[in-house]
Amino acid sequence: MFTVRHSSLILCLLSGLTFWTMSGCDSMKDTPTHVLKSRADRDFEYQQWEPASELYSEVVSREPSDGDAQYRYGVSLTKMGEYDKAESALQVASSIDPQDDKIFFALAQAMFEKKQYQKLFTMLRDRAQDNRSIPAWLLLSGYAEELGDFDTALEALTNACALENGSTPEPYYRAALVLGHVGRTEEAIRRLRQAYRITPDDQRISVLLVEYGEIPGPTIGLAPGR
Repeated sequence: MFTVRHSSLILCLLSGLTFWTMSGCDSMKDTPTHVLKSRADRDFEYQQWEPASELYSEVVSREPSDGDAQYRYGVSLTKMGEYDKAESALQVASSIDPQDDKIFFALAQAMFEKKQYQKLFTMLRDRAQDNRSIPAWLLLSGYAEELGDFDTALEALTNACALENGSTPEPYYRAALVLGHVGRTEEAIRRLRQAYRITPDDQRISVLLVEYGEIPGPTIGLAPGR
């Protein structure tokens, strides 16, 4: 039976909850920024995206020029599916440090999630061309492959191979995969042979060469480049 005593108890509990909530908000307002940032960073590292985003929101409201906080705020929002706010935060972070690939690629991911594909591809092409950036070409290729746009993927990978100077097999290996997917076998083998020359111990490359009927060995490698 519901009594006045029960009603009083419920009111006390609700009052306590309200006080606790308000105290929590007041506590955040009174907490030094560096302490909030430390707590947010801890939540971020443990992939606790919602509490991290709430703390970073307070941090960047106080210190909008904190590029690292803007970046982490944007990543947290992306993970939560809040892509518009994520893009805004990452645009700010990128304006603070335009050359930071980590920030730029996080911005690209937010744009991809928003399905801003044309804008994203243009941004990645500009970055790749202006900075002669193999990672930007590879990222463009990856997004294009996800969308089934193999022409754009191969264009990006060809440009990446043209920049590559013999230090990494990744553009050649990735190009071989796409070329194989679209049935351009001879070109795929050529890219694999270029990749093999750089890292002959890479089992991914050797396995694919064997699948194409090639025998890995000292004479099979080809010079890198376009």
